[in-house]
Amino acid sequence: MDEQDAVTGRVRAVYLRRLSLSLALAAMLGGVFYLYSNPQLVIMLTDQLWACF
Repeated sequence: MDEQDAVTGRVRAVYLRRLSLSLALAAMLGGVFYLYSNPQLVIMLTDQLWACF
């Protein structure tokens, strides 16, 4: 019975790791979309990009 508990613990750890990574990625993408919804930010980034050329 101990082997089955160890396997269940590993599966749970992998599931929790994937879940936390997915939530962090979703939060990061949500933050990027929120920033790009601000028109002034988009204009500023475009101006900075064109200043490189």
